[in-house]
Amino acid sequence: MSVTVAVSGLDPVMLRLHEMPDCIRRNLAAVCTSEAIRLEGVVKADKLSGQVLKNRTGRLRSSIHHQMAEIGSDSVTAGVYANMSEAAYARFWEYGFVGTEQVREHLSTMTQAFGRLLETPREVLVKAHARKVDQPARSFLGSTLEENRQEITDRLLQAVQLGLDGEQLS
Repeated sequence: MSVTVAVSGLDPVMLRLHEMPDCIRRNLAAVCTSEAIRLEGVVKADKLSGQVLKNRTGRLRSSIHHQMAEIGSDSVTAGVYANMSEAAYARFWEYGFVGTEQVREHLSTMTQAFGRLLETPREVLVKAHARKVDQPARSFLGSTLEENRQEITDRLLQAVQLGLDGEQLS
């Protein structure tokens, strides 16, 4: 799962980017990389530490990674994504889910019965069953991008301007 931003209707701009000097391309790559690293940190430190989701095991947080900038002939990209092989449920939280879920048979610890605490908790077998789920989206990737959109845009424009002036980002 990843968040991708696409802007359409910019054919003249894309043609210009295709012909852009290496200085601009390197500046854009530097900004894309630093913004991806920064956004990864925001997602982990803020969104997955209580602002959107509470950290329980750290598995979802550790599945968040950034992808360094890739420089192509007509594009510069970087990204922040959740590695689905590390936390397959990332999509469930980012986009929400409405439907039926199959629950496997498992053991559960029963700590109360009929509203009263048990003196000694017991392990009980929960049989396999289906349950209806209506979980609204609790976006942590897309919302972070949206909240930082203006700052990212400003930094990208600054990188282009510096490149047009022949300067390299430091």
